[in-house]
Amino acid sequence: MSMSSQKPYLIRAIYQWLLDNDCTPYLLVNTDYEGVVVPEQYIRDSRIVLNLAPDAIDGLNMDNDWV
Repeated sequence: MSMSSQKPYLIRAIYQWLLDNDCTPYLLVNTDYEGVVVPEQYIRDSRIVLNLAPDAIDGLNMDNDWV
């Protein structure tokens, strides 16, 4: 039997834990990764930090294949 990756479960758990403790969750994105589309004016050293707080985003999808 092959088990699925634990990473998406851990990411969702940490995200919820941060919200439960009134902290702002952020995501650091490597903008050199193929397929990343973000506002270029905010990229610094091939990275961008995204605020994932519920009041800063709409329609966040964190399933097992996609963040």
